[in-house]
Amino acid sequence: MKRIKRDAGFALTTLMVILALASIAALLAMRNLWVNEKMLNAEADQLRTQQKAEAVLPVALTDIVGTSTTNSGDVTPNLRHTAGTSTQTHAFFPTSLTDYDILRQRLGANTCSAGICAPNTLDPKSSQASYWRAQMATAMAVAANDTPYPTTTGYWVEVFPQTNTTSFVYRITALANGVMPGSTTVLQAIWIRDTPTSSTGHWRSWHVLQD
Repeated sequence: MKRIKRDAGFALTTLMVILALASIAALLAMRNLWVNEKMLNAEADQLRTQQKAEAVLPVALTDIVGTSTTNSGDVTPNLRHTAGTSTQTHAFFPTSLTDYDILRQRLGANTCSAGICAPNTLDPKSSQASYWRAQMATAMAVAANDTPYPTTTGYWVEVFPQTNTTSFVYRITALANGVMPGSTTVLQAIWIRDTPTSSTGHWRSWHVLQD
């Protein structure tokens, strides 16, 4: 009788240990599933955010190659493509070195205005994503109907005179915010115009900025 009780007690203890181990294994499996789900969600959000930023690049390019008048046939000047009068202070895309000098004077100490930039030199910090995240107030906002992704996006176009020519080099920086908190992708690409006023050109580089 005592042996039966001892065997029963041992079996019960063994069963409890097995159940405890099974519970721990189940909890670890659930935790791994949760972690994997979080990682997959983060990767998916990062991919979607990068796609949003990529969709901004053609919008910026359309802005660069736009005309000095509206497309409706009237003669209302498009201020993003004309210097206007000497009393005006807006930023615009230059088509000559004279226009470029006017743009530089208007921007003054400000690097960018309404997404148009004319930096004196290449700032090493401008190759970091955090630099542009801090510049959102000077970005050109992208309207929800301009891309397939109606979320917070914007871009900057840095204008640089091309050496030994009257054409310009444009460095486009596009920023898009993701759904998850703190999720942001910043892309930077270089586009070179064939002539100062042509609508054709070619891409030179494209990469995602990091910190």
